Amino acid sequence: MAAMERVDSPDAVTRCVFLGAAAASLISSSSLLFGTLVETNRKGIQIDFSATRLLADGGSGGLVLLAMALALLWPAYLSLMSAVGMWQSRERMQAAAGVALIVLASMMVSSWRWVTTVQAGGDEWSIGVGLIGAATGLVAFLGLWRAGMWLLDSPYRD
Repeated sequence: MAAMERVDSPDAVTRCVFLGAAAASLISSSSLLFGTLVETNRKGIQIDFSATRLLADGGSGGLVLLAMALALLWPAYLSLMSAVGMWQSRERMQAAAGVALIVLASMMVSSWRWVTTVQAGGDEWSIGVGLIGAATGLVAFLGLWRAGMWLLDSPYRD
């Protein structure tokens, strides 16, 4: 196999931004999959909602959380590919950011609805580490993703 004559590789800053975006996406995916999203104490019974527990119980909520966690692997893959110089199309990168935004919005809306239902019932509740990790990771991912796309569009790029 012959060597490529000229490869348009990203500069160090762009590479680090996309590697950070990939790490943030992986962190949010693993937090969503393995972390506890919300905990409650309902009439003396401790209940925690996490993807692994819901999957073990056989509910459809576990499958939804599993699908959301797996969907976050696609933006991580695109970030890694962009970091090593395998440029992706702009539409594909925007679609991956849209997937991350949809996952973040659905997590926030569903947890807000669940918490308001629990409060109406008079039960104690607390937000788990998984929800904090996934939300923080997704916000960081979206920020780094936008910065990376801006760096790719920079007029000073060779």
